[in-house]
Amino acid sequence: MTTTLKTLIQALLVTALMFAIGCQGPSGPSGKDQAKLYDVTGTVVSVDPGKKSVTLDHQDIPGLMKAMTMDFSVEDEKVLGGVSAGDKVAGKVKHEGGKYVVTELSKR
Repeated sequence: MTTTLKTLIQALLVTALMFAIGCQGPSGPSGKDQAKLYDVTGTVVSVDPGKKSVTLDHQDIPGLMKAMTMDFSVEDEKVLGGVSAGDKVAGKVKHEGGKYVVTELSKR
């Protein structure tokens, strides 16, 4: 193989690799796995520290979902400290990979 042909093949391989990396986007091939945080407000319906979950009757979460009553996982059971059924709360919900996880929660 001639030096010119080897150089051409190397250049094509580098270009193809750069193109493939560029097509992946900011968080991998789909671009859908990137976590986003949203503000949430509502009323606590129930708390289950053992299952690391909370049920919230929440207001609209702009850009994510309409108002509804929904069970959420919590990132850490410490998030549930100090809140109980009936409390008005505000916090953060992380949406990642189709899952909704409360990362912060406090009384309003």
